[in-house]
Amino acid sequence: MGLKNWLFGESRKEDSGALATLKAQINKYEHEGRNLERQADEQKVLASKMLQAGNKSGARQALKRRTVYTKRLNTVHNMLMNLQAQMDSIQTAKSTVDTVKAMDIGTKIVDQQFTEISPEKAERVMDKVITQRDKLEMMTETLTDSALSDGILGIEDDNAIDEQLAQLEAEMELGTTTSLPDLSGLPATPTGADKEEEDTSELEAELEGLRKKVSDKDKK
Repeated sequence: MGLKNWLFGESRKEDSGALATLKAQINKYEHEGRNLERQADEQKVLASKMLQAGNKSGARQALKRRTVYTKRLNTVHNMLMNLQAQMDSIQTAKSTVDTVKAMDIGTKIVDQQFTEISPEKAERVMDKVITQRDKLEMMTETLTDSALSDGILGIEDDNAIDEQLAQLEAEMELGTTTSLPDLSGLPATPTGADKEEEDTSELEAELEGLRKKVSDKDKK
């Protein structure tokens, strides 16, 4: 059984019968039309021969018969056109019915699929997808946070460093430091045409005075 018959069942017998009847009539009139056309041509040839023989009356009779055949041929042609139009109408109607049936089957299949899902279920799925996406973004941000590498020293360490710095400043003000750190290994202050030169004369004088104090204490 073909796919078409599997979908729609066997063709209706009345449809097949009507198409077969129309086809038989079309074949009959096509055969009759060919005979009439041949007979009309023969009468025309006969009329020409009779005129050549001087039988004008006989030629006239041949042309009359040709006219009868021609009229009958026109009638047959009209019948053929009507029969063919009827057959085309049946075939178009049958094709339309088959199309509607196919579309109906399609809608039933879609309805069956809809029984397995609903708009509410689709909405729940989308909410779950969005929630999972948000969680994934949150975990990604956590894993890529630079606080772990930037925050090796805690708040306690920062406070301790501040205290050490304050003590060092106090010792330098009182002149109790025995030596200054070696700054020769530090990079020089960057210079360039686009960077303004800073006035460091006061700072240099202050450092020089501090060095003298340290030097005098070492001599004592």
